Amino acid sequence: MNENFQQTLDKLNADYTQIKGQPFSHFFCPILFRDENVPLCEAHIINQAFPTAPPDWTIQRTDVDNFYGAHFESEFIAIQYDSPTRRDDILVDKKLSKLFKPQILVDDKPIEYFRATGKVPKEFTRLDVDSNGKITKLGLKISPEAFINTKERKWEIAVSKDVRVSAVVSLIKAAHLTLFKMLGYRYTFSSGGYFVGRNILGEFFIQNQGKTKKEILEDALSFFKEFGHMVRPLHSSEITFQGTVSDNQLLLCQKHGDIPWAVIVFVRTAQTINAVLLPLFDHPEAVNRYFRFLKDDNETIEVVLMQFEQEQFRLMRPTTIIWPKNGTLYPD
Repeated sequence: MNENFQQTLDKLNADYTQIKGQPFSHFFCPILFRDENVPLCEAHIINQAFPTAPPDWTIQRTDVDNFYGAHFESEFIAIQYDSPTRRDDILVDKKLSKLFKPQILVDDKPIEYFRATGKVPKEFTRLDVDSNGKITKLGLKISPEAFINTKERKWEIAVSKDVRVSAVVSLIKAAHLTLFKMLGYRYTFSSGGYFVGRNILGEFFIQNQGKTKKEILEDALSFFKEFGHMVRPLHSSEITFQGTVSDNQLLLCQKHGDIPWAVIVFVRTAQTINAVLLPLFDHPEAVNRYFRFLKDDNETIEVVLMQFEQEQFRLMRPTTIIWPKNGTLYPD
C-alpha cells in the first residue's frame, strides 16, 4: 500500500468517523454499502483508456471496480474510435479487432477471414492490408479463383458496435464516484447517494456477480432501461465545462423558489462532455419530480450553475437547458 493510497484511506475514514461517530474497520464501499476485509484499489473516476482522461482517482473495492471496468467500461471506450482515421486501424489491430469484430463484405455478404501468421493455405486467398504503412496479412476464406471473380464487386469493411447500455452504466458510475471524491460520505449517506450507489450500481453488482459477460450485458439492458434518461451527451452549452472532476462545476436542478430535485455532473470522455442527472432525495416532492422527469416527455430543466470551492458550493447564475429524450438509453 503506497503512501498516497494510505493517506486517502485515512482521510476517508476520518470523514466517515465524523458522520457516523466511529471509524470503519476496513473501507466502507459507497456502492455496496459494506465494510468488509477485501482487496482495495485506486479507482480512476474516468477510465484511463481515454487519452484525455484526468488522473483523478478514489478508493474502491477491487471486485466492484473490476466488475464494471471489465464488463462495461471496456466496451464504452470504443466511442473514441468513432472517426475515419481511427476506424482504419480496427481491422488490423488485434485489440481493436477483438473489440469491434469488423466484417469484410462483398456485395453486402460477409467473407470469413483470419489473421495469417504464416503461409496462407492454397485453398484460401492472401490479402495484404496497409494501415499507415504497416502491412497486415489476412487470409480470406475463399479460393483464389473465386477472389478474382469478386474484384469488380463492392468490397467494404463493416464496423459497428452498440455501446449505449455500456455508456449509461459507465457514466452513472463515473458521476457517482465524482461526487464521492468531492463530498466523501456526505454524499454517500444522502438519500440520492444511497439510491445511485446501493440501489442501482450495488444492486446490479450483487445480482450479476459471477455471471458471464454475455449474461451481464443482457441483464443490464433490462435493469438500466428505466435509468436511460439519466445520461445525455452535451452537444452545446453557453457554459464551458471540462468535466466536474476537473473544474468542480455542476448544475443544480431547481426552479426559482422551488426545492432542488437533482444535480447534473459532467463527465469528459474522449472529445465528448457527458451530462449525468443524479437525484437529490432530501424532500418527498424531489423524489416524485426526479422519477417523473425520467418518464415523461419534458425536455426543459431550469438549473443554477454551481462551483465547488473550499469544501462548499457557490451558486452562480440560473439558466435553462434542454435535456433531449429522443433516444432509448444513450442516443446515437
